[in-house]
Amino acid sequence: MRYGRDHRRASGAMDFNATPLVDVFFLLTIFFMLVARFSSAEQVAMELPKPEDSRAEVTRIPQRVVINCRLADPDDPLGRSVLYHIGPNLPEPLAVISDRLTAMKRETPELMALVRADRRLRYADVRVVMRMIAENGIKMLNVAAHVAEEE
Repeated sequence: MRYGRDHRRASGAMDFNATPLVDVFFLLTIFFMLVARFSSAEQVAMELPKPEDSRAEVTRIPQRVVINCRLADPDDPLGRSVLYHIGPNLPEPLAVISDRLTAMKRETPELMALVRADRRLRYADVRVVMRMIAENGIKMLNVAAHVAEEE
């Protein structure tokens, strides 16, 4: 006696069961909602104290310093005036940059340096920075260059 249709499938037919997938998405949604709530509780706006004689140490010391070398006047074909600056900071004299490198090297002994230079600069202008880095005891020096793509 048969009580209903025969639900047997042909051999080799594949079926997709979406129930476990829905469960996983549901659990992930709950997880991210809870994490977002906890992280927003840590970001409460408040006015923090600024002690004058703090002994707190900076926890995020840069491991790498970027020194940019560029032309002061891009329209000058001879490139006589060169500006040097650390990262996005304002241009500074080389003596000031050298002092800052000395302080950074003291804080982070494994400090690395990256020199970025405008290609219109003379090599002598870039070599000055490379020599300054070596004099400060920074052993890892990288020089950024743009490589033209082959067509």
